[in-house]
Amino acid sequence: MKTVTKIVALLVLSISLPNPMVMAQQRRDYSGGSIRHRPGPPPRPHPRPPARPGAGIAAGAAIQAHARREMYREIRDDIRDARRNRALFLGGLAILGAITRSLPPRHTTVIVQGRTYYYAEGTYYISSGGQYTVVAPPPGAIVTVIPQNSYVIVWRGVRYHYFNGVCYAPHANGYIATAPPPGMIVPGLPQGYTQNGSVYSYGGTQYTEVLGPDGEPGFQAVGP
Repeated sequence: MKTVTKIVALLVLSISLPNPMVMAQQRRDYSGGSIRHRPGPPPRPHPRPPARPGAGIAAGAAIQAHARREMYREIRDDIRDARRNRALFLGGLAILGAITRSLPPRHTTVIVQGRTYYYAEGTYYISSGGQYTVVAPPPGAIVTVIPQNSYVIVWRGVRYHYFNGVCYAPHANGYIATAPPPGMIVPGLPQGYTQNGSVYSYGGTQYTEVLGPDGEPGFQAVGP
């Protein structure tokens, strides 16, 4: 009986043990590359050196300062160009002191305080030695036609037409020429104005350069 039991135990043990031939085949498969290894992790990047305290803030401030300088330069250039273009547009081609041998075909005679002026499209002339000299618009001159390119300014309830350094206010006989009242901002000064520091003068009225309510460059009358 014991012998039978030993035989059965040996048979079970032989069945549970791995087959040497199978183990040899598995070793050949492994060595032949049937099992692939997973690649390892990529190399870690070298850490960057720590930034100096305040370096980023200083760089940002430098960039902003440069941007502000460029913006201010462009604004100054725009104001200069706009002032020049408006002065040329409003002043026309006639310059104070210019002399011509003949008057424009369409002109009218205007008498102010006993002196004779010749008016044509916003420009005033006086006769001198058979020639005609361009002068500043005389305050008090009354005309029936104002220049087509005049600039409308509503000031304290009055509708003025500004052209060539003078304002034209409504009058019973047409329009009366008057100097811009103190505080009024005009879009430009005609050719022939003078400058002393930050003060501009034309036709007996002084101005300072300002930005108007619409953000456009202009000149504010400060009085005679």
